[in-house]
Amino acid sequence: MLSALSLAILGLSSLVLAHDPLARRQDYGYGYGGANGGGHGGDDGSSTNLATSSTAAAPAASGTAVSDANTSGLKGNSICTDLMCISGLVNGSTVQYVMQSKGNLADLGWMAMGFGSTMANTPMVIMWPNSDGSVTISQRKATAEIMPTVDSNPPRKATADTTASDISQSLPKLSFTIPADSSSSTAQTIIWAFGNVKPENSAEDAVLLQHLESNPIRIDMSQSVAADSVAHLASPATDPNAVTGGKVDTPLQPFQKKIVAHALLCTIGFLILLPAGALLARYSRTFTNTWFTGHWVFQLAFAGPVIVAGIALGISAVSTAQVKHLDDDHKRWGVAIFVLYIAQVTVGAVIHYVKPTSWTVGKRRPLQNYFHAVFGILIIALAFYQVRSGFRTEWNSVSGRDPISNSANIVWYVWVVLVPVLYFAGLALLPRQLRMERPHQKAPSDEFAQRYDQ
Repeated sequence: MLSALSLAILGLSSLVLAHDPLARRQDYGYGYGGANGGGHGGDDGSSTNLATSSTAAAPAASGTAVSDANTSGLKGNSICTDLMCISGLVNGSTVQYVMQSKGNLADLGWMAMGFGSTMANTPMVIMWPNSDGSVTISQRKATAEIMPTVDSNPPRKATADTTASDISQSLPKLSFTIPADSSSSTAQTIIWAFGNVKPENSAEDAVLLQHLESNPIRIDMSQSVAADSVAHLASPATDPNAVTGGKVDTPLQPFQKKIVAHALLCTIGFLILLPAGALLARYSRTFTNTWFTGHWVFQLAFAGPVIVAGIALGISAVSTAQVKHLDDDHKRWGVAIFVLYIAQVTVGAVIHYVKPTSWTVGKRRPLQNYFHAVFGILIIALAFYQVRSGFRTEWNSVSGRDPISNSANIVWYVWVVLVPVLYFAGLALLPRQLRMERPHQKAPSDEFAQRYDQ
């Protein structure tokens, strides 16, 4: 009961989403992958050189392009997250957006915002500063949680605003203008993303390494903007009226639901049922000769269908997300551990049904019995590693959602200690087991078969 309860908690804890920015940052090391984007190098029409140096451009940015214009009828707002701030100013038929980092230029790779609540099929505007002082603007779209590619025909054409951009060392900001539409002056959901690794070149189709953080947020662009507030919108990171938070909870996408189901089933199969079957064999064989029935029921009849279903859902999730199979360590290890599990079940069946001469005649425990026990421990140990890499790294890398709560990590640590302690504590019963396994002269051969299965 303790085994099942502890790991049930682990599986359920893996579904809790956290709001810890440090946790979000520590495990991101994967790129989107180069298959979906090129990066041909060199400047093109989407890379705009600031007319003056970064420091000289700052004063111009202190008042946006509309700061000297008639402020009557202006609408807009600003909102901040833990890594960047965004402001929008609707001026008639044009909207000016400013994306501003809350750190230094050295920590800024790229910033992006999209007009939608999910990464998939959302028109995005992505900008980054280049080493020559220019700024690249790239309008992109992604079909799933993959690197977005250049959209040659975006719904609205964005233009880099060099006068409102400032790539000085502290609180760098990148600005663009875009034609207004029917939703521009309303409360709307946008998605933002912040990357801390600069693209290799200034081309609008340059390869982007995965964002450090991304989330949908709600910004109310219907707010009237007074004349003395226009300058605040030009620098949202220092805007005293900026809204903090505004995060939007969005439903799980189909591929994300499959990932969750995959995680639950594989956790139950590999970290509950397999250890339970191993512990059952370790303890019950010291009291009864019929322990093997319970052992194979747990390891094959119970765990087998759960593990196969979990692996199938993982493969299906990759296909639904339209990303590559076997392109990272978690996926490759998952397949490897599944193959090892199949091999272990096969070895167990061979040991049970094929008796070597050393056993049937000399009653000496065969070498393959020891191999089977050690191999099983290895598979469970690898499964512990795999489950943790799933909720600590893979979920962050492929789901596009918040990291899993640290409570899952705590339960994992408890379980990774408890299972070995319970197993090796059972070794204290080895003397009793060996006494039971001593052949009796009048004992039938089938009795020995039950005693020496493993």
